Amino acid sequence: MRYIYFAVSALATFLLVRTLNNPLTVQGNTLPALGMFFSPFDGFWHNAESAKTTKSDLQLVGVSKPVKVVYDDRDVPHIFAESMKDALYTQGYIHAQNRLWEMDFLSHVSAGRLSEILGDQKIGKSSTIEVDKRMRRMGVSHAAERLVDYWQKDKTNFELLEAYCNGANAYISSLQNKDYPLEYKILGVKPELFSPLKIALVSKYLSLDLARTDNDFAATNAKTLLGGDFDAIFPEYFKDQSPVVPSGTPFKSAAPLAANSEKSTSIGYKSKIMTDESKLTAQNFITPKELNAYDQFSPDENNGSNNWAVAASKTKNKKPILCGDPHLSLRLPSVWFEQQIITPDMNTYGVTLPGIPMVLIGFNNNCAWTMTNVGHDVADWYKITWTDAQKTQYTFDGATKSAQLVQEKIYIKGHTEPLIDTVRYTFWGPVVYFGDSTNNNDLAYKWLANEKPEIDLTFLAGLNKSKNYDDYLKALANMNVPAQNIAFACNSGDIALVANGSMPIKRKEQGRFVQDGSLSANNWQGFVPRDQIPQYKNPARGFVSSANQHSTDPSYPYYYNSEGFEAYRGRIINDTLSKMKDITIDDMKGLQNDNFSLLAKEALPVLFKNLDETQLNATEKNILAQLKNWNYYFDGDKVEPAYFLSWFEAVHTATWDEILKSKNADYTLNPTQWRTANMLREEPNNKYFDIVATTNKIENARDIVTLAFHDMMTDITKKTAEVAAIYPKSPTLNWSKVKDTEIPHIANIPGFGRKHIDVGGQAKSVNAIKKNHGPSWRMIVELDTVPHAWVVYPGGQSGNPGSKNFDAFVDTWSKGQYYEAIYLRSPTEANKRIVSTQTFTKL
Repeated sequence: MRYIYFAVSALATFLLVRTLNNPLTVQGNTLPALGMFFSPFDGFWHNAESAKTTKSDLQLVGVSKPVKVVYDDRDVPHIFAESMKDALYTQGYIHAQNRLWEMDFLSHVSAGRLSEILGDQKIGKSSTIEVDKRMRRMGVSHAAERLVDYWQKDKTNFELLEAYCNGANAYISSLQNKDYPLEYKILGVKPELFSPLKIALVSKYLSLDLARTDNDFAATNAKTLLGGDFDAIFPEYFKDQSPVVPSGTPFKSAAPLAANSEKSTSIGYKSKIMTDESKLTAQNFITPKELNAYDQFSPDENNGSNNWAVAASKTKNKKPILCGDPHLSLRLPSVWFEQQIITPDMNTYGVTLPGIPMVLIGFNNNCAWTMTNVGHDVADWYKITWTDAQKTQYTFDGATKSAQLVQEKIYIKGHTEPLIDTVRYTFWGPVVYFGDSTNNNDLAYKWLANEKPEIDLTFLAGLNKSKNYDDYLKALANMNVPAQNIAFACNSGDIALVANGSMPIKRKEQGRFVQDGSLSANNWQGFVPRDQIPQYKNPARGFVSSANQHSTDPSYPYYYNSEGFEAYRGRIINDTLSKMKDITIDDMKGLQNDNFSLLAKEALPVLFKNLDETQLNATEKNILAQLKNWNYYFDGDKVEPAYFLSWFEAVHTATWDEILKSKNADYTLNPTQWRTANMLREEPNNKYFDIVATTNKIENARDIVTLAFHDMMTDITKKTAEVAAIYPKSPTLNWSKVKDTEIPHIANIPGFGRKHIDVGGQAKSVNAIKKNHGPSWRMIVELDTVPHAWVVYPGGQSGNPGSKNFDAFVDTWSKGQYYEAIYLRSPTEANKRIVSTQTFTKL
């Protein structure tokens, strides 16, 4: 009998150990391998950090001479090295030490390897497998491999990339199971060694976020639906725009484009105005069944930034000032890692991207630079006409051309066999989307980031070491994608801005719609010469600026397109700076945190004008009175922003019901807010104010605005109940609670992010904080013999949720406050904010 008891006990122990050492799925949610997670030897307990951590001296094979790392009271490392190779080795080590999971995770996303570490999981509207298939079909990993091949042509710089990887790997190789970042323990996976390929993949992730504007489907569908009305509803240039390069700036003439026939541009459209949608077949619309894949990691529609540089003549201290705040997804760990790198020929401070060496945005003792997204469309789609059922050959210039078939193996955690997805490569690029039995729109993808090298060390080193405008311009020639408006200032007094990157030469509207892939005439015709890309230096107005608006006015000789150029922030910044004199650092802090809405200022008076107040009850009239006294600022403690935005969005939705309530609304371009506001002001009887669902009346702007006010009241009642549920102790409605800004964990692991952040701002304000998107780094630099800078970002230096430095700066950021950066020139320089020093020596 005792043998039976022993056997049962042994079996129970075996099953318990096996259960606890494998992830569990409960009601569709995956729990970690609890055995490893709770292990007293290796579990999450070891990830807790004391409030005060010490930095031990290290002996490592990869440094040739001692490297001193000085840490300040915000855990910012200041690296002092005698060579760039030692500096980047140390940077790689420190990046991995603080942000290993982030570096590894981003490379997995770009490589289409999420399923390897997350398994088959639901992500937004898609799944990890669909995301991986999308990445493989976009050719991202193969493009990263080609980028590494390109880097290897420069032996000196490639050795620096390898030094960075060796430093990261020195840290990774030192880890035991108990030392793994918490995310690895939760998911039951192990970190991989870093490599130049992973640097390339992280670089590709940046391009995926910033250089992947692809409204081709949506614009094509809108033109199919609207016919001849399309151009009026979707004008390519906003007449009130204040472009990056000031209007009136002379440009060189462009070389003439090759002749082109009408049929060699885009695929065909219905030509009737307001075609009856019921008569349009599915074949007319571009609705690929995989279109929702990658939604979790797709670019935010308001991706962008603000930057400006002010000449010494406009500042109180008569020193140039440069400001920047790139707008990206808010997440933890943060996008950025703050760092200073000092070598014999460089002393640069700023933010770095974990996984990429050197400083990306920052300043040195001579110059400062920062970036915003240019946003030109450099991703075009082409309809493929197959000649065989197996889709191995396609029509091209009247002949038959073979596609290159590549089998992609997608490994899935918990599965023994990989998923095989065959990707077809064409002249244009990989075929990403496939049609179904009713829609044969197979679409190939031509993307600049698959064809041109991205950020490399020649570009970064050139900026990091720049001493003057010529150095800056020389460095910029080595960056192609993602195109960035790079603002610059130096202590000699020069200020400048270049819309930097490779700009494809296109015919008018080429790339705005899905194009016919059977004709080589639809290819780009080279790239705009570097001396003709939008740029300017030392303008008479005394400042340069950008905020993702149009790069130029329509007089620019080269065509470029985007449906997402910003219409308001750039005008606010330019108007404000134009009026300023004797500018101070506090003035610049105020502008970066400005919650003013030009959209509200321009739209609200028009709403009032079109509102039939006789149809309002007493409660509605009270809210109207509040709006009439509002100053157009989206401050967090005010309720009026919630009223206005709800009202305006209701007007927008009712106006464009022909589009927004169509069967293919999710795949059709939505008119812009500025188009709605302008139509209210200038065309109150436009036919699009008519509500399709009502047959006994033709509505105008007055009808729409009044109905929308009632809809706003219903929406506000709903929002009031939602706020009361979330904030039971302070249920009073205000803009901060309605917006409910949060900073989630990068892998959306519950409990590792920050919720309910009390902050104002809005997408169209300079302080463009949304739900989980906004200023990811604020920097203000005054150039002098020794630069002075004020900085902050919504995160912390550590990637460990168990560290006080994981989200240490969030509260300071949300209050619009800053830290003064410590710009050191010597590892022994006296500063009361220095807390520890670490030495890296050769083993």
